[in-house]
Amino acid sequence: MNNLHATATNDKTAGSMIRFWRAIRKVSQLDLALDAGVSARHLSFIETGKSNPSRAIILKIAGVLKMPHRHLNSLLAASGHASEYGDKPVEEKNMAMVLHALRRMLDKHDPYPAFVVNATYDILMTNHGYNRLVSLLVGDHTMRKYKNIYRLTFSSDGLCRHIKNWNVVRDFMLDRLHGEALSTHNTALFSLYEELAEGQKEMKDCLRAVDSELPILSIIFEQNDLRASFFTMLTTLGTPLDATTQELRIESLFPADEPTKELFSGYGAS
Repeated sequence: MNNLHATATNDKTAGSMIRFWRAIRKVSQLDLALDAGVSARHLSFIETGKSNPSRAIILKIAGVLKMPHRHLNSLLAASGHASEYGDKPVEEKNMAMVLHALRRMLDKHDPYPAFVVNATYDILMTNHGYNRLVSLLVGDHTMRKYKNIYRLTFSSDGLCRHIKNWNVVRDFMLDRLHGEALSTHNTALFSLYEELAEGQKEMKDCLRAVDSELPILSIIFEQNDLRASFFTMLTTLGTPLDATTQELRIESLFPADEPTKELFSGYGAS
């Protein structure tokens, strides 16, 4: 198990959380103290458990370390403070406005594929373009079988069979998944990464050099005489005030060549 993963999983004190996030962001204790406006001595006492931080200090530290909302809430709880951000289930009534906006964005992207995922890449919403493409490639049964886009892509009966540039796509996706597991302190992502990387023996020790910082990925699907070439973009919601909303993402596929554009434009939005 990755050392940072073990630390994130086993140690839940406020001090350990701050040390964990300093390691993730590669920030020294002195630099964090200066940027957060606290003394290095006081920060040291917080990290060793000799001092309990105030709410104001926690918010400053979390801001410097760019902690996700959900983990700021955890840090506040570990320090005996109330949460700063809400954490509503997607199905809750108050989330209806957000879901309506996401639905409109998906529909506007038709006839090209687009879908919404949560923090662990579970598929929450899809548009007609996505349903057409995936159904054509793997069939309705497989499309319904996998509720997670990573498992749908990596499974032996999933999309990987029809991705011409699979080595590049596989490396990119695994590298992104591992990076997000580290940067978000999400144990479910670590588990998903370990599950999928285990099935890719040749990748386990060394991923190919793929720039996972880029927001786009080129992907080419092939089945019989069909060939569709796309590039993808991942979109997050700006300035979310809720932990769940911060974790929602839209993945949109755009045609990368004229034949693909013509193939899908024949469907039209529906």
